[in-house]
Amino acid sequence: MRARTTAVAIVAFAATAAIAAACGGPDGARTPSPTTSAVATSTTTASAIPSASPTAAAATETLAPGPSGTGAPPSPVPPTPVAPARVVYRGDPSRRVVALTFDAGADRGSTAAILQTLRDNNIRATFGVTGLWAEANRDLLNAIAADGHQIINHSYDHKSFTGTSTSSAPLSREQRRLELSRTETTVYRITGGRSTRPYFRPPYGDLDASVQRDVAEDGYDTVVMWTVDSRGWDHLPAPQIVERCLSLAEPGAIYVMHVGAESQDAAALQQVVDGLRARGYGFVTVAELLSP
Repeated sequence: MRARTTAVAIVAFAATAAIAAACGGPDGARTPSPTTSAVATSTTTASAIPSASPTAAAATETLAPGPSGTGAPPSPVPPTPVAPARVVYRGDPSRRVVALTFDAGADRGSTAAILQTLRDNNIRATFGVTGLWAEANRDLLNAIAADGHQIINHSYDHKSFTGTSTSSAPLSREQRRLELSRTETTVYRITGGRSTRPYFRPPYGDLDASVQRDVAEDGYDTVVMWTVDSRGWDHLPAPQIVERCLSLAEPGAIYVMHVGAESQDAAALQQVVDGLRARGYGFVTVAELLSP
C-alpha cells in the first residue's frame, strides 16, 4: 500500500511540474522564448488594444464635459494637430442669397427695432455678440434666440486679438481662450443651451495666422468676415447706408451691420431689405450660407 501511495504522489508531482513549465510559473505569466519575443511583442502590441465603439470614439474626440454644476457648455477636444480656422468673406456665388449679420457689443441701441424689422420680413439673420453685451442684455439675447437667429462669438469684451486696430499688444493664447470661453458659457447659460461654435467674428476684423490657429483649437473652425460693410458704425447716414448696401450687393454676400445707438443701420434696414428683394435676393443665416 505504501509503495502504491508513493507512486501516485510521484505521478502527481510530475503532472504539476509539467503544468508549471508550460505556464512559466505559478502566477500563469507566460514568458516568450528569446527567439520569438520580438515577433510576439510586436504582434501583441498591435492586437491587444481594443478598438473603441464609433459612439465612444466620437465622444472622446469632440467633447469633454463642462465644469460640474456650472451649467457650462461642453468644451471641444480637437484632434492634434488641428487645422487653422478657415476665413470666409462670402458664400457660394451661384446662390442668389445674402446673409445679414449684426454685431452687438456696445449698447442695447436699436436691437429691438432690428428684431422687429426682421420679424416683419420673415428673415433669419446672424448676430455676433460679445459676452459683456449678452450679460447686460439678457432679454434681447433671448429674443434673438427665440426668433431663430444664429448667434456667433464676437469675443467677451471686444479686445483686438492682434492689437492692430487698438495699437496694443496682441492677446496671449490664454487670453484669447478666455475671451472665447467666457462668451460661449454666457450665451449657453442665458439661452438655455445655444452655442456660438464653430463661428467666430474677430473684433475690428483683426486677424492673423496665430488667431486662426488659436480659435480653431477652441472649436471655432470658421472665422466670419464680411463682403459688405454698411459703415453704420462710422456714422454714415441711413440713405447712404442703403445706397452702399444695394450697390455692393452680390450673390453670397455677407453684410455686417451694428445694433449700437450711434449706428443708423436700423433706420436703413427696411429699405435695404426691400432693395435686395427687388433684385431677386433671398436671406439666410451664415450657417445656411456656408452649408454645402
